[in-house]
Amino acid sequence: MRDGARSTDVQRRRPLRREDELPANEDFLFHLSRGSELLMQNRVVEAKEELETALSHRPRDAQSQDLLAGVYFRLGVYPTAIRLWRSLLEDFPDDAILHVNVGLALFKTGQPHEAKAHLERALELDPDHARGWGYLGLVLWRLGKLDSAREAFLQGGQLSMARRMEGLSSAGEVRAPVAEPAEDAESPVPARDVSAMRDAATEAEHRLAEAPVSLSIERERPAVGRGGSWQVLETGADKVPRARRASRPVVALGPPPLGAVAETWAVELPADTPLAVGAEGELLIQSEGAVHARMEGVRAVRGTVKTDLVRRRYRGRAPREVLGGDVEPIRRWHGPVAAVLSAPPGRRFHALRVSSAHLYVREEYVAAFDDRVGYESGRLPLAGQEAVLLSFQDEGVVVLRLPRRPSGLEVRADVEVRVDPSALVGWTGRLFPVEVEDPEPASVCLGFKGQGIVLVT
Repeated sequence: MRDGARSTDVQRRRPLRREDELPANEDFLFHLSRGSELLMQNRVVEAKEELETALSHRPRDAQSQDLLAGVYFRLGVYPTAIRLWRSLLEDFPDDAILHVNVGLALFKTGQPHEAKAHLERALELDPDHARGWGYLGLVLWRLGKLDSAREAFLQGGQLSMARRMEGLSSAGEVRAPVAEPAEDAESPVPARDVSAMRDAATEAEHRLAEAPVSLSIERERPAVGRGGSWQVLETGADKVPRARRASRPVVALGPPPLGAVAETWAVELPADTPLAVGAEGELLIQSEGAVHARMEGVRAVRGTVKTDLVRRRYRGRAPREVLGGDVEPIRRWHGPVAAVLSAPPGRRFHALRVSSAHLYVREEYVAAFDDRVGYESGRLPLAGQEAVLLSFQDEGVVVLRLPRRPSGLEVRADVEVRVDPSALVGWTGRLFPVEVEDPEPASVCLGFKGQGIVLVT
């Protein structure tokens, strides 16, 4: 994304102010200040409570509603974010960034046709809005309109994405429709391609916006008095530095409304995401089909959970060995199922989506995977002891439980990578493990050749 485009996107936005807003009193500004500090500390739920308290003092404050909508977006409560932004659009229909934010939220909730309309309206209002062009490119890609998506990416300065559209079109992987589809028509793209494209679009979104839900808060310098104005920057925009000032100590805060807290804590997962990691590191399960998961750490379930033991698979054979081991087996949960699980002591959950690339990981580090993922077992000698590996393929979600976030080291065709077997998590790509003779240092006695990435912890 061009840096100049980012800065002008913010500069062109006009303040959101309603004529019937109440004056900004001290309590209102205090809770906004406290909410901004909590956001900077990534304590999003607490920040939401502070912002809602601020709005109780000034309910019609448009800038605060805009900021709160961004917080709901960050929490993944997209319907509430959409409702707040749409409410603001009723009073500010010509605000391009509001249209961009609504368009992105609609795209995230699987409503590409309506998202397209908002993004196109934003670009009518601001033809140089680079981020709007980028998001429109994603929406058009989702609708199978590769030529139009290419043009949108070019307008937004996303040359690599434009070239990717050319490659997809020439390869015939996804064909753009000949005519414009009806607003309620399904995408002409085959179901498998749509699923793969959704993952690639998510990856592209991260490239377009380094932090898709990053929020920044800025207090305007008033000409007279102590009143102020606050704003949420467009999703993914650069952060604006804040002036240093003394923080007001918190003496006591009133409890937030139960309904507001419960709405934030009750998480609903998208239909194509049966497994996810929650804001506090918990494992969330919600599926109409089946999932594979360990039973340890279950904190809540909805309905009756029915499970079966699953066997390891070695090149298509299923011996009597239990998947996951006899102590903490990985069982197959039959849907519909919804549950919340906590991580074992000293471990953290990490969810990732696998598709065409194989993932090889030590079985002990696997917490769960959904039923769409194919798996196969294998054995690997690690420092004289044999470890069981799982290889995953096809489209789906895999959740690992690790002591810390893993690190990766790329293996190149002409350079071998050596690792400490006790630190090995797994690898992805076409890699071949080999024993290293007389390694230096002695701990890195397992080598990898080929092309891929080795993961260690």
